[in-house]
Amino acid sequence: MTNTLQHYEDPMDFAKQLELWTRTYMKNATLDEVALFANVCKRTGLSPEMKQIFAIPRDDKKLGKTVYSFQTSIDGFRLIAERTGRYAPGKQAEYEYNQDKQVVSATAYVKKMTNDGTWHEVAATAFYDEYVQEFKDFETKKMVPTKFWERMPHVMLAKCAESLALRKAFPAELSGLYTQEEMAQAHVEEEKPKQEKISSDQVDQIVTSLSNLPMDYVEKLRSWAGVDNFSQLPASKFEAVMKSIKNQQGTIEAK
Repeated sequence: MTNTLQHYEDPMDFAKQLELWTRTYMKNATLDEVALFANVCKRTGLSPEMKQIFAIPRDDKKLGKTVYSFQTSIDGFRLIAERTGRYAPGKQAEYEYNQDKQVVSATAYVKKMTNDGTWHEVAATAFYDEYVQEFKDFETKKMVPTKFWERMPHVMLAKCAESLALRKAFPAELSGLYTQEEMAQAHVEEEKPKQEKISSDQVDQIVTSLSNLPMDYVEKLRSWAGVDNFSQLPASKFEAVMKSIKNQQGTIEAK
């Protein structure tokens, strides 16, 4: 099986692939949106099956509907650059730190050969504060990095810097394309990804667990979760909510 729609010359095969993508990568998307994604895949030669490019759904409050943005992986960027025949990986990324030894920025390097056969080093710097993805911790009320940014800040920041360097070196090929690491924080406040809701059994589990807890705690928990009732809770927050409830129960029992 081929990996991108550009390989399908038979209209029936193309239609079947569009239908497959609607069921898998772009659920509930219109045919026009899927076709647009197909055109981007064809132009870039990237494959969603190989996780080189993604269609990311987001709730647009102004339009009142779900819209899709197309993002690539860093491997997708490297592949596009490699196909030019004028790209080579650069030296290792370099980092700067503050007085607390926390990473502040990363500078990535790539190499590009110009038409006269000369190789040039292209560098770009990404700053941690501009790209780190964060969320508000329910217990501390502070903004904290997501798990990947907490565990691998150097790797994540270096990917952002390398994306900048590659787009700088190959603007014709990469214009208008952005990697996941670059775009994650840009939408974290204004456009939250559409998320799967918890099951009815999980709702019952939460409600039962909250039955003997103070109402002010319940209200704080709803506020932190960003829902009016727990049937609206995203599945990704279920474990965190249950952990908080257990901690609160333990605190009350200790008294």
